[in-house]
Amino acid sequence: PVKFKTPWEWSIAAMRALGMTNVQPGAIAGLLTQLGHPVWKPGQPAGYDDIAASWAGPDAVMRRVEAAERFASRAGGAIDARRLAATLFPGSVSAATTEALARAESPGQALALLLVAPESMRR
Repeated sequence: PVKFKTPWEWSIAAMRALGMTNVQPGAIAGLLTQLGHPVWKPGQPAGYDDIAASWAGPDAVMRRVEAAERFASRAGGAIDARRLAATLFPGSVSAATTEALARAESPGQALALLLVAPESMRR
């Protein structure tokens, strides 16, 4: 996968990966605003950018890390990140991601790491 996911794509993928079926009203709009992708406000007439440079900068990635930590804390350690990685990305989880998940200090940290791993950031 070479295309970097937009905040919308990443958010939906993360929620699906965690099995989220209900989202509080306004939560998605707030999350997308935090990630620099405000709903109905693309900031330019041509719409939202569709290039990695717009979404892969240090600040943008840090915002995704913060969101991933919140998602993981809500999951409460009930999800095994290593098993989920194998389910989400069968046969394509990198050695670096596998090692990072194994070295995580807690199940929540492993889950947050999985949500911001390169495999989760690209489509």
